[in-house]
Amino acid sequence: MAHAIGRETGKPLWEARTEVAAMAAKVGISITAYHERTGEKRMPMADGTAVLRHRPHGVVAVFGPYNFPGHLPNGHIVPALIAGNTVVFKPSELAPDVARATVEAWRDAGLPAGVLNLVQGEKDTGVALANHRQIDGLFFTGSSDT
Repeated sequence: MAHAIGRETGKPLWEARTEVAAMAAKVGISITAYHERTGEKRMPMADGTAVLRHRPHGVVAVFGPYNFPGHLPNGHIVPALIAGNTVVFKPSELAPDVARATVEAWRDAGLPAGVLNLVQGEKDTGVALANHRQIDGLFFTGSSDT
């Protein structure tokens, strides 16, 4: 993974390895955050009880940037998967091998087929994905121009 990041972004290997370490750490951080913030919460109200339950959104899209092609999309993918969502990952067209390696790592770890899906392409692919009626949420890092 680090070699793919270095090759596609021009980062030195030490920096690419740091990005990969951050990707691995995100899994533990996200599991802890999920357990701390979810579950059923009940609060008494004047006319009854309010109940808060967290549910998956459904199918979410994650757009990955070029500058941190592993760590930044991973920061959206991991919590989305832990929360029970299906993810469609559209990486930067400048870092397709990092995206392939990321999805392959999840599959090698036992994630079932169809839970994390990879869509490669340029701007038109991103626009089509963002406008797709079956996408229930969208995560990305970038400006409004993105």
